[in-house]
Amino acid sequence: MKQKKTLTKHDLKRKINDLEKTIFFIGNRLQKFEVVFNDFVDMTKQTKKLEKYLDGKYKQSKHKQGWRGFTISI
Repeated sequence: MKQKKTLTKHDLKRKINDLEKTIFFIGNRLQKFEVVFNDFVDMTKQTKKLEKYLDGKYKQSKHKQGWRGFTISI
């Protein structure tokens, strides 16, 4: 009967490093998306319209956290 391959300390370190790189990559992409989105809103001069829309959308439901609970640099 075959034994299962055991994970070594090196295998675990490599997998953790891979996960760390993936998380960093996703965070970096999200940050770039936020910058581009904010620039788009500024370019189209729709800041007030977006605020009004988000306020209306999140004030309807008392169970959801409002969008102002998150950091949005406008």
